[in-house]
Amino acid sequence: MGLVSVKNLLEAGFQVVGFERSAYVGGLWHYTDDPETLSVLESTVVNVSIDRDVEEYLESYADHFQLRQHLRLSTAVKRVWRDDAAAKWRLELDAAAPEYFDKVVIATGPHQLPLMPVFTDEQLFTGRLLHSRAFKRADAFRDMHVVIVGLGNTGGDIADDLIGYASSISISHKRGAVIMPRERNGVPATNPLSYRFLILISILDRWVPALAERLFNRKASEVMRNAFGDPDPSWNLWPFPSVRVTNPIISDTLIPNLRSGAVRSVAGIRRFTGPRELELDDGQRLEVDAVICCTGYKNDFKLVEPRYDPAAEPSADWLKAAGSHDRPLPRLYQNVFSLKAPDSLAYVGTAWFVSGAFCLADLASMCIAQVWAGHSALPPQHEMERWAEGQTKRICGLAQRGTVIPASVPAREWLLWADATAGMGVEEHLGWSWTGWRFWWRDRRLHRMAMNGVLAAAIWRLFEGGKRRAWEGAREEVVRVNTIQMKGRLGKEL
Repeated sequence: MGLVSVKNLLEAGFQVVGFERSAYVGGLWHYTDDPETLSVLESTVVNVSIDRDVEEYLESYADHFQLRQHLRLSTAVKRVWRDDAAAKWRLELDAAAPEYFDKVVIATGPHQLPLMPVFTDEQLFTGRLLHSRAFKRADAFRDMHVVIVGLGNTGGDIADDLIGYASSISISHKRGAVIMPRERNGVPATNPLSYRFLILISILDRWVPALAERLFNRKASEVMRNAFGDPDPSWNLWPFPSVRVTNPIISDTLIPNLRSGAVRSVAGIRRFTGPRELELDDGQRLEVDAVICCTGYKNDFKLVEPRYDPAAEPSADWLKAAGSHDRPLPRLYQNVFSLKAPDSLAYVGTAWFVSGAFCLADLASMCIAQVWAGHSALPPQHEMERWAEGQTKRICGLAQRGTVIPASVPAREWLLWADATAGMGVEEHLGWSWTGWRFWWRDRRLHRMAMNGVLAAAIWRLFEGGKRRAWEGAREEVVRVNTIQMKGRLGKEL
């Protein structure tokens, strides 16, 4: 997220310094055995490629755009303060003198602080109790009885890793889940959207939201059944939370491992009852040597001083919502711009919908660059406040129904704003205007791919919009990703 922010700000003419606490640019995609540092597992699979491909991509991205000269690796920012007298931001650095900047983009991502549950009588337990961040190698749990807390992507991956090492593997969970395969009809499940589908979703959400939600849940259930068959009732996967509220799990191995008995599904943990024993909510007692909590992370907005912390004044509705789980909920315009200092403080990685994280970071940082360069204007303060208030109410409503991602934004609405703010021209070319008809007439294949194909980041670099730069290689890239994900696997051409 930080890399693409540096690139887009440089492209808009800013002098940019990117601070990174690690000694590398791969972020969490760079494997490390440091238990205090979040990283992929050595066995992590991303869509259809291994994580090393992602790290290599980030390394090559930094080299291609000559970003390394603008990066300060192994440099941690400890705190960001506003110096009112100087009208600048003061960055307190680890083992270095403070430095001053006119503008600051926080691109630290949502995985900063591990969420660790507190269990009743956990002081009785003498085995290993750890967060998934500290899990690095399965052989460290050889011959152990392991309980994994949390039914999600990470829990499924760790359970699969432990097979062949642990004596027993149990996944403890309190709610059901939809489990989707990594690929469906040759397309990664993590990239299910097309531009046309986003338009359809927005129409259904506006006019028949309840019906739309039922249709999405039914479709998710159908995909799961088609991929894996009917789930065993003993797994307690159903009823599952609405996919509108809680994301499906993406795993090819979790259900096969449950079906084979290599992994057990058990109830939530009620309490620890001894040095190596715990009791479940259904009264069952388990022998256990290690408990691995795959209970997620939360953002830490306290990097910025309290006056400008966007989560410093949480909504009462958020605090009491069952799905908030002690996570901060920021108040930002479009989940990007600070409401207190929109002309100099912004965030990347705080706006999310089901799409590629890199794509969203690219779009958000393009918007920041164009606003700060003076090519686009933000609305009046009262309109930004009203948007943030509406967003807070929407997220709080979802959190009353289940675990929700605090950064979640309405996809279509947010993309329309980003398209206009960054000057990408996508809506004009894919809409019903004369420009859209001309584009369809002159390049029907590309039009079909942009509308119906993979929602690739390159789509937002196709057209000159008078603000951010178009990319001359965008057409080739859109064709390439669609060819790889559709033609190569299905034997059909878009």
